[in-house]
This record gives sequence, C-alpha cells and structure tokens, in this order.
Amino acid sequence: MRKLNYRFVLSSIGLLLMVEALFMLLSAFVGTYYREAVTPSIFFSSGATLLVGAGLAFAGRKQHRPRGHITKREVFLTVTLAWISLALCGTLPYLLSGAIPSFADAFFESMCGFTTTGSSTIGDLDSFPRSLHFWRSFTQWIGGIGIIIFAMSLVPIFGGGISGHFFDAEATGIAVEQVRPRVKEVTRNMFLTYFSLTLVGFFFLLAGPMDAFDAACHALSSISTGGFSTKQAGIAFYDSSYTEYVITVLMFLGATNFMLLFALITRFSGTIFKDEEFRWYTSILLLFTVGIAVSLLVTHRTEGVESSFRTALFQVVSTVSATGYTTADYPSWGASFRLLFLGLMLFCGSQGSTSGGMKISRLVVLAKNTLLVFKRQVHPEALYRVKINGRVISDDTSSRVLAFAFLYITLAAFSALVLSLTGMTFEESIGVSFSSISSLGTGFGAYGPGGTYESATVFAKYYLCFLMLVGRLEIFTVLSLLVPDFWKR
Repeated sequence: MRKLNYRFVLSSIGLLLMVEALFMLLSAFVGTYYREAVTPSIFFSSGATLLVGAGLAFAGRKQHRPRGHITKREVFLTVTLAWISLALCGTLPYLLSGAIPSFADAFFESMCGFTTTGSSTIGDLDSFPRSLHFWRSFTQWIGGIGIIIFAMSLVPIFGGGISGHFFDAEATGIAVEQVRPRVKEVTRNMFLTYFSLTLVGFFFLLAGPMDAFDAACHALSSISTGGFSTKQAGIAFYDSSYTEYVITVLMFLGATNFMLLFALITRFSGTIFKDEEFRWYTSILLLFTVGIAVSLLVTHRTEGVESSFRTALFQVVSTVSATGYTTADYPSWGASFRLLFLGLMLFCGSQGSTSGGMKISRLVVLAKNTLLVFKRQVHPEALYRVKINGRVISDDTSSRVLAFAFLYITLAAFSALVLSLTGMTFEESIGVSFSSISSLGTGFGAYGPGGTYESATVFAKYYLCFLMLVGRLEIFTVLSLLVPDFWKR
C-alpha cells in the first residue's frame, strides 16, 4: 500500500481553518457593534482557530511527494477531516462564551450549521446573543455550497487537477464530471451567484418587517437552505405573508442549480427552462403545493384560498429544498401528510445547489431506468439508454445512482433503528433519521416544527452529527474511508 501523504492532508486542513478564523472575526465585529459581553470570547476563538490552522499548515509545509500524486485517498480523507475540524473549531464561540456550555450541544449546533441542517439544541433563541446568531447563520452560508468549494472560489488553495478531485468529493449531484476541466471557473461563478442572491434577498427581507440584523441572518440561512432563525417561533414570528413569499423564493433559488442560474442572470440564457431536472423540480413543487393547498382548504385547516396556497407552498418548498423552516405544524395535519412530507425529504433539490437529499437528478435517473426495464421486457433486443437533456447517462453513473439510493435508504432505516434505542418513538426516530441525512432538520413529534434536540441523548446527538456529515458529503466520501479496500493500492 502506498504511503499516505499525510502532510498534504494536514496543510490543506490548516489552510481551511485559517480561512474559518477570518470568517469568525465577522461575528466578533457584530458583537463589537452591539457591545455584547460574549465578544472577547469570539475574538479569542478566532485567534485559537488561526493558531491551530497555522500549526497544521506548518506541519505539512513540506510535501511528502509531489501534488500530482495526490489520490482519492488523500482527497476523501482531507474533505471529511476538514468538515469535522471546522465544526470542532466552530464550537469555540459557543463554548467559550458560555452560551452553550455543553460540548455535545455546541458540536451538534456547529455541525448543524456547516451541514445546513436546521436542527438546534437552543431552547430560547430570543435571548441568544446576536453575534452568535450571526455565527450560526454564517456557518450555514459557508457550508451551503461546500466549505472547500467556498474556499476555492475565493483563494487558489489547490492546483487545477487536485481541485477537480475536491470538487468531485464535495459537490452535489451526478454531473460533476462535466465541470472538472473548468473547476476554477465553475466555483467562481457559483460563488458570484450565491453572493448576489444573498445580497438581493437581504434587501427584499429588509423591505418587510425584519430589521437589518434579522434580514441578514435569514438571507444567509435561506439561500443556503439552512433553516436557522433568530426567533424561537421562526418565520411565523413576523406574521407577514410578504416575508414568507420572499423566503420561499430564496429557498427555491437555493435549491436550484447555481450554474443554470448564473447562465440565466449573466447571459439571459433560457437553458434553465429546458433543463430536465429543473422541469421535474418545479413540477414536483407545483403538484404537491396545489394538492396540499386544496386539501387544507377543503378540511378548513386554513382560511381562504391565498392562505391555503401560501401555507402549502412554504412547507413544500422548505421541505423539498431541505431548508427546514416551518410556518405550520404540518405533522399534526394527519398521518397521510407526515408520510407525504417524509417522501419529499428524500429527493430534495437540484444538483449543483445548496440543497440536501438525494437530488432530483437521481430521481430522474431512477425513474427512467425503471421505465426502461419494462421496455426491455417487451423488446429485449432493442438498445435503450437513459438520457437526461439529450445526453446518455453512462452505465457507471447509473450504477452509482442505484448504489447511492440503496445506501441512502439503508443508512436512514438503520439509523432510525439506532435512534429508537435512545428513547425516541417510532415516528420520531424515522423523522429524525431521514431529516438529518437529508440536511432538513425538522422531524416529527418532539423534534418536529417548533421543537429542539435539547432532550436528545448525548449519543443521539453525536450519531446525528455523523449522519448529517455523511448526508451532506453525499455518502460515498465518508463511507469510503470505512472500506478496507479503499486504502489498498
């Protein structure tokens, strides 16, 4: 077995930690502006993170072998350890300030942030320091398009060939091989789109009942499909249909392929409307929104057509985009609705977006492949291939999609069993398992809308952190490290 280039792993993680330290300063400046007592703790956290990052970068300053020999072993290990390391350092502002004194709770909060999962252990968000609210929202914004992709779009941390491997390990969806030759261009365009949408969202939210601080935090967590709020009551606190519609649009855009959005914004290209995944995405949203709205109206759970439509639209877009915001207690609508929303948790948004879940593109491949099975039974000699947007999906990609779906469902089902042993009810364990691996955060029962994970056991919190990480990095990146053959030559 070839010796692992551990120096590359250490130096890469060190550089990313130093970038995190600089981002952490933004929260410290917010604390300085509002003259909060926790501000020195955040400055100290930033300094400590910078020192750790510099130490790791110094330890790996001399490459064990040329970068051209970096393999997927180093890449997958670096990506996984980087996310864990950034989440660990991300706990420092919570711990050192005393805002979240428990390490398990602080690590859970940090991991929820970076993986854009809307779960939380904080029972009183209304009295939480503003600087730490900003840090919570900003961690979701950093993790939205991927920590390493985010860093690559700002500074040339990795070389061209290595950047392609990192993009594969962290990007979402099935078409990442199409962008490998132009990774730098793609990451830059994704970041520009991401930043622009965040800025526009901020001004639109500011035009409503939110003040500048709340508008900034919700813009960060909406476009990243993260779901963190500054209010314990969430979006319902503002009691504003305008705010709900604005956040609905931000969640929708956050779960849309950023490369298609960039083409639409900069070149006025209509490619997005011809894209098969986008058409499936919008069709699913419209179909379930109309169906649920009609049901709410008929059963008198809401008053008026507009209220029914808005309530249904917000919950559906929030679930499909894996954001986790809620304005209604939809699990209380009945078992059929709980099952419906559980299904919506699975596939979520588009590839190349900030959304979690299996992605609509994989749903398209699975559906078309199933249809071809029936066609081949009728015409066994005919040559049928799965196509998306006129392009043939290779057998290797199709097999990866099938393996991904199998692992996704199996891991979620197994995790539900594990969580049930920690004291969660049957429905709670299923809801929490699927919502965590899908980066949604909102489950059922005590962990449903308006609930927190404060009552979960310490083991459950750590296990859910693992589940969120696996789901955010699309399963293969993390689980490959547990396969002995992956470490062989």
